[in-house]
Amino acid sequence: MDLQHCHEFKRLQAEGRKHDARASLERFIASCEPGEDRTQWVREFLGSGDYGHKIRHELYQHLIFPVLLDGYHRRDAWSILWLARTAQNLYAFAPLRALVGFKSEQQLLREAYQIDPNEEIRESLLRPLLNWFAYCQHEWPTGILFGADGASAAECDEILEEVSFARTLDVGAANEPFLREFEQRTREYRQRLQKDEIGLQP
Repeated sequence: MDLQHCHEFKRLQAEGRKHDARASLERFIASCEPGEDRTQWVREFLGSGDYGHKIRHELYQHLIFPVLLDGYHRRDAWSILWLARTAQNLYAFAPLRALVGFKSEQQLLREAYQIDPNEEIRESLLRPLLNWFAYCQHEWPTGILFGADGASAAECDEILEEVSFARTLDVGAANEPFLREFEQRTREYRQRLQKDEIGLQP
């Protein structure tokens, strides 16, 4: 692994020399053979957060993803967590996502949590659930959303199951007031739907 090419890539990129920067990046990737050095570099790179919202595609496809995929096959929770955290790269390139069974960010997080229910993964799993619940109820009292549409009775049941799961992640019940209110609204909306169905019966 020749880190000089990596440093050169960063310098050229900062100078706006895109063509030269890409050539340096390609040389860096070519210098990275499988092994502990590459794995350690990937861990440090991901931990640094020095890549913005989405990792450059060449770097992800040829260097980072292979390390994470190897960990995925070994049931390594850290690797699966970072597959979830780099989901935007996965979603952008179907052949890579196919190698992890087209799993969503949430599915990968749950898998990592089943392997190692540590604090970092727990928080990574709970946060998007709470955000989803907030989205689901943002048109209340009109209704509860599921995607772009109002939830069906069956979808309300699915949401309530997710609320129950969120409670298992909510250490110390810090979010219980929010969860209780959201659960109550979802149950109320489901009852509303059931009454409408009865009213439509001949």
